[in-house]
Amino acid sequence: MAKPNGEPSKIPAAANPLAEEPTKIASNINYHANFSPHFSPFKFEPEQAYYATAESVRDRLIQNWNETYVHFHRKNPKQTYYLSMEYLQGRALTNAIGNLNVQSAYAEALNKLGHDLENITEQEKDAALGNGGLGRLASCFLDSMATLNLPAWGYGLRYRYGLFKQRIAKDGQEETAEDWLEKFSPWEVVRHDVIYPVRFFGRVHVNPDGSRKWVEGEILQALAYDVPIPGYKTKNTISLRLWDAKACSEDFNLFQFNDGQYESAAQLHSRAQQICAVLYPGDATEEGKLLRLKQQFFLCSASLQDIIFRFKERKQGAELKWSEFPTKVAVQMNDTHPTLSIPELMRLLLDEEGLGWDEAWDVTSRTVAYTNHTVLPEALEK
Repeated sequence: MAKPNGEPSKIPAAANPLAEEPTKIASNINYHANFSPHFSPFKFEPEQAYYATAESVRDRLIQNWNETYVHFHRKNPKQTYYLSMEYLQGRALTNAIGNLNVQSAYAEALNKLGHDLENITEQEKDAALGNGGLGRLASCFLDSMATLNLPAWGYGLRYRYGLFKQRIAKDGQEETAEDWLEKFSPWEVVRHDVIYPVRFFGRVHVNPDGSRKWVEGEILQALAYDVPIPGYKTKNTISLRLWDAKACSEDFNLFQFNDGQYESAAQLHSRAQQICAVLYPGDATEEGKLLRLKQQFFLCSASLQDIIFRFKERKQGAELKWSEFPTKVAVQMNDTHPTLSIPELMRLLLDEEGLGWDEAWDVTSRTVAYTNHTVLPEALEK
């Protein structure tokens, strides 16, 4: 039961992360309401109950998630990496408790806390990471691969305004930004130790030995946010890794700021925010075309650096043979947006790993694959 103000009563606040019995699940939900607080105390209204419930479910997912990562790290199978500019996931709470087969237990647990499961699931905002069939297809692929116990990861961008609100006014349809991260997402886990530099612009420097290197320009940091993707009635829980763009503190010009040049002082920080601000920004202008290109390259470069790091990590000290890369890595590009993966993988192999052109091209051509969804000349191989 709950007190009139929605505060849970008669249910102890105790951590039971793997509980299956409704009373213990209710205790774990109450534990998160009290000890993982995001709101003022003495409140347990539907919104607060949603976040506490989601964190309780995430407890169960994290164990499966960690075990999945360790299992594939030890087995070192060939792994699929799915790159997509958008994902349309739907509500994660409903999907997670259904796949974990704990829907009835959570419904009963919430009843003990004075809430109804259906009402609680309605509190969740859709993750604004996609808005169409391409994104829904991408999410379905991740769900299916998790259910089939396949070693797979998804990569995307952590958009702030990936969806928009619509309303009909006297002058027609009006669209406003929808901020799904206005509070926070209980499903994502920021990985502060997973961050990669992504360079824009700059120039090519020719070394005395004739080798070339991309230098200067603007460098942004790609920070990883992971979202668990549970399979249906299986422990296999794979990752959707989303990149957020950051600028370093060194890129903030303190002198200019103190001189009153506030916008100039934080110019690179502002450009970083633009990368993940909106899904498919308008491209009628040159600025819009450039931003789309930067988004696509940002996704490809950060993801490929992460994939190469994992390939090396799983070698566990054994001799590194780049000819084995395509036997351990399959990069699947969802339509044309991530096709910059091809030249970027070549650049990383040539400039960063020291491979020759022919060897790098052999590795790249055997690693990268492409799915076409539109019968248009620019989307077809000739």
